[in-house]
Amino acid sequence: MSYIDQITKHLPSLPKVPIRLPHSMQERLAVVLGTTAVVGTSLVFPVLYRDYETYISYGPGGPPGNVFGWVIVRTLFQPLMSEMLDTAVYTQRVDALEGHNAGGEGYLNLTPEQVRPIADRPIVGPHVAPQRQLTQLPEEEIQDKLETAFRAFGFRNHHLVKWSRSSQEAHADALFLADHIPAFGTAKQTDGELAHIHTGGDHSAHFCLSPADCKKVIEAGWGQRHGFSGTSAISWLSLGTKPDIPVEFLLIYAPRNEAEIDTFMQILAAGIKFTTGREDVR
Repeated sequence: MSYIDQITKHLPSLPKVPIRLPHSMQERLAVVLGTTAVVGTSLVFPVLYRDYETYISYGPGGPPGNVFGWVIVRTLFQPLMSEMLDTAVYTQRVDALEGHNAGGEGYLNLTPEQVRPIADRPIVGPHVAPQRQLTQLPEEEIQDKLETAFRAFGFRNHHLVKWSRSSQEAHADALFLADHIPAFGTAKQTDGELAHIHTGGDHSAHFCLSPADCKKVIEAGWGQRHGFSGTSAISWLSLGTKPDIPVEFLLIYAPRNEAEIDTFMQILAAGIKFTTGREDVR
């Protein structure tokens, strides 16, 4: 008897457990589905979690900033999102509208130096709401100067606009049409809200602009449409209790320096001229 046999014969014998391989079609299918579910969960969960983290990073906005809001946005809102860089709709809009509603050739004249390279657009978050940019965020000093310029503009133009809490963002002050200015067209569709800055986050903004100026802004690399603009998504989701977002409702990218703050305010002034029907914007 070998040395190994002498050692192993004194070890307790282990019970023999039969290994049974699935042989029926149902058993094989169950194994495949179970394995797929485990692997799929391990791959999908990190992706979903990163998407949720991105949603939370926007800061306060329209939908709730929690997991409930994220699920609502992803399941109900997202399938209704439209293309956001299309400008053909604005040419059609000018042709369809008349008078002040159309805005004519617009109120904005950007110089070549003010144009932001198209390839240099900031990355905007994948969620339709809140609509925020993820890159090219301004430094705190630029944020403060932007907020100061925006507020000064509002007080300087109190004959045209007033301050109130944004009905779209709920966490920021917005410029509304002054009470004595009649609301029509785009301003009527937004219940008088004309502009707001996302002060709780990236410092981008939403402005209402004439169709011609919307086209100029998008082509100059300064903004893009809201994912719901020009659609009936809001009225459908709210069961008709809220108005739809007009096609002239644009996301304006956050300025990165003082020169871009000037351009930002120039775009704002053009929007106020369009929505109020007045040229005496200060």
